Amino acid sequence: MKWQKLQKIMFIVFLILVIVSIILYKIFGENLDITQVNNQLKSFGIWAPIIFIVIYTFGTIFIPSTPFMAIAGIFFDFTYGLIYTIIGGLLSSIVVFAFARKTGQDSVEKLLKNKYAGYLTKYDARLKEGGIFSLIILRIMPIMPFNVLNILMGISKIEIRNYVIGTVLGLIPSNVVTVYFGSFITKLF
Repeated sequence: MKWQKLQKIMFIVFLILVIVSIILYKIFGENLDITQVNNQLKSFGIWAPIIFIVIYTFGTIFIPSTPFMAIAGIFFDFTYGLIYTIIGGLLSSIVVFAFARKTGQDSVEKLLKNKYAGYLTKYDARLKEGGIFSLIILRIMPIMPFNVLNILMGISKIEIRNYVIGTVLGLIPSNVVTVYFGSFITKLF
């Protein structure tokens, strides 16, 4: 019983942290100095790609990924920047998905059974059977922040395999555009 209560508290705290970080980014995100970040990455030499992927993986849990994608294009150019952002984005989404699945799925299932069973149960069953296409569409369309979607998928019944495939395929369009933009900027200056 104590573990279930702790799981519920951890999930709520995590949700609050994600929401607060999105709000703070909206308020203070314009002050991000890409040149300073680029110089810091260069100082890591051959370790820069691994350090970038680690920073991207954990940084995008609380900060939107768009600046990280642009920085990848600026620092690593298009091809490598795209590879690193897809790897980091996938790892980040898996971390959030696994955390939400472990800490929040049981609580949300109970809530849904009691209050919103009809429509949401049907959609959840559809995700369980083959949510790859639904997840790709949700990833491509800017309907909700990346981590809110990761949390929702974590508490849903989507299979991990379908989640990973849908996430990778859904990440590609936005990553291509944003990383290309970052690499294009370096050619202008």
